Amino acid sequence: MSPMSSVSFLDDDSQRELDDLNKRITALQERKHALTFEAFQVHTTIRTLQSRAAHITNKTAPVSRLPSDVLAIIFEESRRLLIPWSNVVKRPLSSEVQLSHVSSRWREVALSTPALWTTIRFPILHKEAAAMAYLQRCNQAPLSVHIGPRVSDPDLLRFIAAQFVPRMNQIRELTFDTDERQELCALFPLFAEEPASTLRRLRICCNDTRSASSVVPRLDIFKAGAPLLSDVRLSALAVGLPQCSATTLHLEPQPGPGNPLSRLAFLDILAPLSATLTTLHLRGFISGFHQEPGSAPVELPALKELLVYGNTLNHGFNVFRNISTPAIRTLSLVNVRRQGLSSIHKFIARTSPEHFQHLHTLRYINCDIDDDLDVYLPHATSALTELAVSIKHHTHLLRLLLNSDRQAALHGVPPLWRNLRTLTLHVSKPLDREREDVESDEEDDPPPTMGLLLEVVQERRAVGKPLDLLRIEGPHARSFYEEFTTLLVKTHEDLHTELFSASLPSSVDVQDSEVDWAFAAHYIGNQYRLFMFKKHQQFAPHSTPAIHPRGLPVMAYPSTHTHIP
Repeated sequence: MSPMSSVSFLDDDSQRELDDLNKRITALQERKHALTFEAFQVHTTIRTLQSRAAHITNKTAPVSRLPSDVLAIIFEESRRLLIPWSNVVKRPLSSEVQLSHVSSRWREVALSTPALWTTIRFPILHKEAAAMAYLQRCNQAPLSVHIGPRVSDPDLLRFIAAQFVPRMNQIRELTFDTDERQELCALFPLFAEEPASTLRRLRICCNDTRSASSVVPRLDIFKAGAPLLSDVRLSALAVGLPQCSATTLHLEPQPGPGNPLSRLAFLDILAPLSATLTTLHLRGFISGFHQEPGSAPVELPALKELLVYGNTLNHGFNVFRNISTPAIRTLSLVNVRRQGLSSIHKFIARTSPEHFQHLHTLRYINCDIDDDLDVYLPHATSALTELAVSIKHHTHLLRLLLNSDRQAALHGVPPLWRNLRTLTLHVSKPLDREREDVESDEEDDPPPTMGLLLEVVQERRAVGKPLDLLRIEGPHARSFYEEFTTLLVKTHEDLHTELFSASLPSSVDVQDSEVDWAFAAHYIGNQYRLFMFKKHQQFAPHSTPAIHPRGLPVMAYPSTHTHIP
């Protein structure tokens, strides 16, 4: 029998009781709903009162008593921090967005500080909506724009043409960060005819290491000129620079030994800047330098700092057959092979005393120095005040310095490198603890390298030219520094020492904010590529992506949620 049929046969008393129960249930349910709504209102009121109480309490905090202009300065300084992208799922929020979400006052200060919204990384950190918000908030403040990678999509190119190109008179710093040459070929025409009246820094980076099937044409940019452009960082690609008076030029390692920049293309880049260039870093692969130049070297009369990586000397090229540096003050050689270094040494000795009379700093980092290095090098660089060498690589150079000082003391004549006051030691690997004389009875004998260094310090003092500073740098510098300073105390040597435990870049000025901008762009770009690589691995764990020549996969980048600040 169905429930309906059973209800229809209830007696009058049961029916009245059932109706009463239903009424009571309905009343209680209505009361429950009213209490729930009242509880929600009470909870909301409590949260509002708590927020107000916290707001009043926060006014007593020292940070809340800071004037808005001081708080804005602190906000701007915080943007210098480079935070790793530890989250695989989503991109990190930039510091200015995080600051604007702390409190209503902080948001008010952040939104009223145009300088806080002047760095746009499209599309690494900022999609179209976020980029538009930044462009609105920055007003007319000078912009730092980072474009790429993965910007060959027509919609992205249209956005760049519509939003960034018309603001070239506002852009002070511009980075093109690409993975393929085709991206540069798509981007450069957008900027080719535009004047860059306020541009001061330009970085063009291409990570495409694949060999080109044909000759890569030169890419011209800002043909109308960039009168204020002073700092240029380029991958080793044929690029036509605008008319400018640049003082800094870096050729970075890309695209690699398989597709190097030709010597003629390099000289085409260098020649228009020859009159004003003061800093030149050669890290990229360049071909043709091992051949006879066939023309006079490019004169660089204002050049003060030259850095040469072994990449550039891949074919045993003598850099000074192609450029002339009469006023050079700092020469840094990094990872240079024996043949290339020997050629440079011979040129320095042969051109003395007309050349290198102003050279004050000479740096050798992990170079292969010949065993037959002789005194002609110190003779030709007599004005040297700082010498930097790598531990375990350049003991020949330290022995040369030690022996020349001993000869000077023996004959009572001034020593070579008489102006040397700073000695820098680069420690890239842990020091070998083995001793030359394992049967020595002296248990306190220092390791051979430290013993040699101690002799150099003592002999410099003996000839009346003591060192003012011993600087120890590199990833393994701390243990060496601690052991050697202990040795100095034991031998009663009074010498000022400095420690840089991190591996220093080749240019000692790189910590300066005017130079470090390129490192920030490089760091953010690499973090983005690593982020996309990890994300691809997470969502496609069973696939085998093609590996990019630099170790990152070549893939179609998935779309990511865009946070509008």
